[in-house]
Amino acid sequence: MKVLIKNATVVLPDGYIENGFVCAEDGIITEVGDREPSGVFDRVIDGEGGYICPGFVDIHVHGGVGHEFIDSTEAAYDEILRAHHRGGTTTILPTFSSASLETYLNAVKVYGEYKAKEKDKDGIPHLAGIHMEGPYFALSQAGAQTPDIIHSPAPEEYNAILDSTPYILRWSVAPELDGALELGDRLRELGISVSIGHSDASSDQVAAARDHGYDSVTHLYSSCSIVHRNGPFREGGIVEAAFLDDSLKVEIIADGAHLPRELLKLIYKIKGSDNIALVTDCIRYGGKSYAEGETVYDPIQKHHLTIERNVAVMPDRKCFAGSLATTSHLVRTMVNIAEVDLCEAVKMASLIPARIVGLDSSIGSIEVGKCADLVILDRQLSVRKVILDGTVSVEN
Repeated sequence: MKVLIKNATVVLPDGYIENGFVCAEDGIITEVGDREPSGVFDRVIDGEGGYICPGFVDIHVHGGVGHEFIDSTEAAYDEILRAHHRGGTTTILPTFSSASLETYLNAVKVYGEYKAKEKDKDGIPHLAGIHMEGPYFALSQAGAQTPDIIHSPAPEEYNAILDSTPYILRWSVAPELDGALELGDRLRELGISVSIGHSDASSDQVAAARDHGYDSVTHLYSSCSIVHRNGPFREGGIVEAAFLDDSLKVEIIADGAHLPRELLKLIYKIKGSDNIALVTDCIRYGGKSYAEGETVYDPIQKHHLTIERNVAVMPDRKCFAGSLATTSHLVRTMVNIAEVDLCEAVKMASLIPARIVGLDSSIGSIEVGKCADLVILDRQLSVRKVILDGTVSVEN
């Protein structure tokens, strides 16, 4: 199948091709340029004057439209994946929040069963692997995670999970906990990306963690330590360590609520687009409409949440409980609120998350030889078409 996508601006990691085109054959990009190629194509897709972007890569997403991946049903996967695919996501890492060992073992089993059916499913993004978000977190930074479940790493537990599945690509852990550095070493041996998350680590503890495989920070500023007093002395936290270490990549939830404009701009100014991954952290309530102040119940974390200004808030209003966004919303936020150039925002939603989990050789940017996973945005940055393996899978 030879496909031509034309009549749009091609968005590259470092710039644009105006009036550009992308050719693909059998799901692989074969040519990119600014002069329409000759030849016969099985399908010609009109970009309608919009933008041709690489498909978005979401490495931290729990659910949407009333479900979470950890519900562990085929129907939940179907609906969540299609909702995020409509938002421009072409590669996804289902994320499991803190749970019991029994729940985890069932969740990774169901993931494997669904993964085996992936090729028979229409309108879903590629399943790249699993992101484990917990249960090895600091109680002081639990956020929306249930305090009764989180605890220090236990080798018999995490080895049971690792032995049960080959699909874990990423694990978020608080590195200051007893046994967390040993866990980092184990995950690094297996080629699994380790992220600092829900943690009260000091800057020195972050530096130590870097030597044990920790290479990124989960949702910077959310459930992260910042500069604080240790007696009369000030001590840096995760945020300061992330700003100082140019190689430490960070997630940000750019939904317009988790981080205000000034923090989005600050993070971008310090870290730059090469070190930022946009993530939705979307929970089961994403992709639906709610009345302001409406209360909903999370059956997994077992608490009620309030929807305020299109974000889920914990009952005590001390922190958020996750976003309701799809990835295209994050891109619009970075462009319209943080005033970041579109090619930089798209890179943070595609190439950098792909790089964090070691997939950037095949996805994340529009390059010859990479997968023809693409998103066509209109000039208002709304998703018009999603192309998966060279085939249109979504038309909005």
